[in-house]
Amino acid sequence: MGNSRTKRAGCTVGRGFYAPPRQPVEGLPYFICALIAFCLLGCGRHEGAYLGVLGPETGDRSYYGLEGVHGAELLVNAFVKSRFTDSDVPLELIHYDTGGDLGRFESLFRRLVETDGVAAVIVSDPDPDAVRLAARLSDELGIAVFFVGCTSSDVQDASSDAGSTFVYNLCVGNRLLIPEAVTVAVDWARMDKVALVSGEDNPYPLYHDAFTRALDASGVDYLDLGLSLSGYDYASAAYRMLAEGVSGFILNGSTEDLLGLLKSCAELTYNPPFVALATAKPRRLELPEYYVLDQGYFVGGFSSESPNAKTTAFVETFRNNIGHVPGPIAAASYDAARIVLRAIIEADSAEAGPVAQAVAGFGTHSGVAGDYELGTPPEWVFVERTVPAATGVNVELATAPPIPPVAEEVVSEAVLPDQAVQPVEAE
Repeated sequence: MGNSRTKRAGCTVGRGFYAPPRQPVEGLPYFICALIAFCLLGCGRHEGAYLGVLGPETGDRSYYGLEGVHGAELLVNAFVKSRFTDSDVPLELIHYDTGGDLGRFESLFRRLVETDGVAAVIVSDPDPDAVRLAARLSDELGIAVFFVGCTSSDVQDASSDAGSTFVYNLCVGNRLLIPEAVTVAVDWARMDKVALVSGEDNPYPLYHDAFTRALDASGVDYLDLGLSLSGYDYASAAYRMLAEGVSGFILNGSTEDLLGLLKSCAELTYNPPFVALATAKPRRLELPEYYVLDQGYFVGGFSSESPNAKTTAFVETFRNNIGHVPGPIAAASYDAARIVLRAIIEADSAEAGPVAQAVAGFGTHSGVAGDYELGTPPEWVFVERTVPAATGVNVELATAPPIPPVAEEVVSEAVLPDQAVQPVEAE
């Protein structure tokens, strides 16, 4: 379907492929078919256990889709050889690329549930319309849905509108992140004004209102710039900030927006400090040459620099297998996959209904960044600061929430990435 892509990971560690079920060879003796059927049924094997991931793996929001896949994929591969029901069937991953199209989102969601038979769906798309649609489909189809790329208010509104009880948000909401980003920028505004630079693609126009409300509440003087084909490009935005005497900027946009704006600033020998949400952090911090990186900040609900033991293990395994440092979307998707796996164990079933009921009975989940109550979004905020290094650019924690004690879980040892996993192919 269009650019949609199916990938199954699990049975064959490290490979992504889609293979339709093989048909019996014509003329195969009946007693062999009967023997195979007897062995499969007699040994109590399930047909399969599947986890679905749905999001934009191509297009402007591809960061969300790819990180969502990588996080879940790491969990599936780490657990591939473990037993989690009475039979020995591995968990497999099925993911589709929506391309950011809402019509495709619905058709592929239904395909995951009605055709592929997934136990639960992880949604990485940050678009509020996709969130509302997924919440409605969760209620209609009776399946648990985990959101790993949207704001908490979007999920709460969608859940209320749809009446669904099986939707869970694993992301720290922008109601916490955006005010924290503005707080960082307020110190610069004491010298002069700051700039809010917003991208034109979703979800940044939606975040724009939250940023302006926080800036208005802070009482600082700010310049509001929108990046678009009909408005400011990177070069003109950089020149306008320099001309207006802007002492620092808030980037409400993508990684590409951040890099483009920093490059344009550097070409003007203008190096203002910046703050951005963690979803804009470059994977390898490949920031423009000559830029002074002593005052760059990223605000998010996850930090690879956290001293939490689970975070350290997750980051190391992710980097070794996927090839880059994970961000908040990958961490949330990994947690969602762990919750689904735990529900499959609890229900002793890979069917969507029993899995959803099992998840509904869970209380605290011990995630890779900390413990939180399912049904209530995490409420911790990490602020990272960029620091120059001999090999490029690193980040360090500027502020972080207290690290909670590790809670015991039924499958905690099985799903922790503390053992080497066979490398998987990066997208």
